[in-house]
Amino acid sequence: MNEVLLARTLILVAASGVAVGILAALRMPAVIGYLAVGVALGPHGFDLIESAEDTRFLAELGLIFLMFMVGLEFSIPAILRARWDVLVAGGLQVGMTVALVATGLALTGVAAEPAIILGGAIAMSSTAVVLKQLAEQGEINSRHGRISLGILLFQDLATLPLLILADVWSRDEAPAPLAILTQMALAAAALTAAAIVTRPLIRFGFSRVLRTRSPDLFLLWVLMTALGTAYAVQLAGLTPAIGAFVAGMVIGESEFRHRVEEDIRPFRDVLVGLFFISVGMSIDLSAITLFPGSILLWMLVFFPMKAVLIFLTGIIAGAHREASARSAVILAHGGEFGLLLITLALQSGLVTPNLGQPALIALALTMGLAPLVIQRNHWAEWPFGQRDRRMAATEMTIRAESGTLHDHVILCGCGRVGRLVATVLETADIPYIAIETDLTRFRVARRQGHEVVFGDASHHRILEAAGLDRAQLLILTFDRLKAVERVLHHVKKRDAGLASLLSTADNLDMTRFLQFGPTAVFPENLAAGLGLADQALVLCGKTKDEAARISNTVRAQLIEN
Repeated sequence: MNEVLLARTLILVAASGVAVGILAALRMPAVIGYLAVGVALGPHGFDLIESAEDTRFLAELGLIFLMFMVGLEFSIPAILRARWDVLVAGGLQVGMTVALVATGLALTGVAAEPAIILGGAIAMSSTAVVLKQLAEQGEINSRHGRISLGILLFQDLATLPLLILADVWSRDEAPAPLAILTQMALAAAALTAAAIVTRPLIRFGFSRVLRTRSPDLFLLWVLMTALGTAYAVQLAGLTPAIGAFVAGMVIGESEFRHRVEEDIRPFRDVLVGLFFISVGMSIDLSAITLFPGSILLWMLVFFPMKAVLIFLTGIIAGAHREASARSAVILAHGGEFGLLLITLALQSGLVTPNLGQPALIALALTMGLAPLVIQRNHWAEWPFGQRDRRMAATEMTIRAESGTLHDHVILCGCGRVGRLVATVLETADIPYIAIETDLTRFRVARRQGHEVVFGDASHHRILEAAGLDRAQLLILTFDRLKAVERVLHHVKKRDAGLASLLSTADNLDMTRFLQFGPTAVFPENLAAGLGLADQALVLCGKTKDEAARISNTVRAQLIEN
């Protein structure tokens, strides 16, 4: 084996593991770690890894698999269901951002082609960062969450024509508008062919492969489908990433989607990581000292300019000011496809380094700051004065519901676990009040007849309105880490004698929760797993007492660890 290649691979894997591990502990996106590794090891850093042909080849494979996974997530029915958020809000956001950035650059003397590509790069936000952060905060189903996800979906789709334009404009000859339209028509024809022609062929192939019951053959067929479609589209004169997207889109509409996602994800994660390392290698940190003003200006383009545009698109799409403002804060950063567009433009010479490097650095910085900003997106409501008024109205409603309760239970969260607890409390004639912040779960609980009010139990004013000083027990059935910590911290600070029970999804964060002094923590995975194991022991010949003793012993060991 080539010793140099082996040494390069070892350095890349070790450095990536350290960087991603540190960022995971800080709850930061892994892509920032890959970028940092590329910057540190590349020609503009310690120069330990040169951007060799084999590294670029693996990075291009990563791009193909990235677009393949985007295609898997693409769903025409989902777009039609959320067409107002996707097509209206998303289309306006991308269109307005590209137009404004390109116009501003054109006024400074930048040619139209690089101006449009940079405008498209600025328009993109990070789907991975936003989805992860909103899921952790329980805001996926909120109005601002749905607007944000709709815009992100359109941004992913808008990447396709921008990639085509970048590919056409990067060639030596200056293409005529007719040639560009021809390329766009070819891309549209490829998508149409995927929907009409290749769908039955791909489904037939997967069906035949599944009959063999060979996991290896299935994985090889997935790889061949993604790479083969990418190669076929390249022969038609388009970028291979378009072909990978087409293959992913076809499979995403089939029953094979989830298995394909599981099998291909390890390849995708590793190769996409290499792609972002190669992006980091193209970042020249000397631009920070050479163009500090330009970097600051690009940061201002993301926030507040991009934020203002997203706010306006939300208003035009019919959302309230508060939801539009929160969406604006959530999406006011750069994304993976923005990095991709700028990097491709720099490598092809379409964008000059003195223009592209400051934009690239600013984009990477905004991605690094994005999780911290998204965590505090509720601050965006304050200028409108609605948050306090809504909080006061919610408090009044909850005080009215809990005014006659004494020695009651405050149930924070009325989802699948909370509704079961509520049913038991009702059966036992124990007074309680449930608080739910997710509108869908609130409506389900209401339909089932539970005593539930709409509000955010992680806010101390809501807990006070629910009669915290008169309650005998507090039960938390949601496991949003920060929200749980806020509730337990407030209870511990205010009334150490109040009993509190906490239900969590698993036992991984038990130690962190226990430091806030809850009476008991009940991980759902232990309850379900040990209940199933207890029944299995009985069916295997153990008595109920023996099965209970063994399960209790295992439970104690797991909790201690």
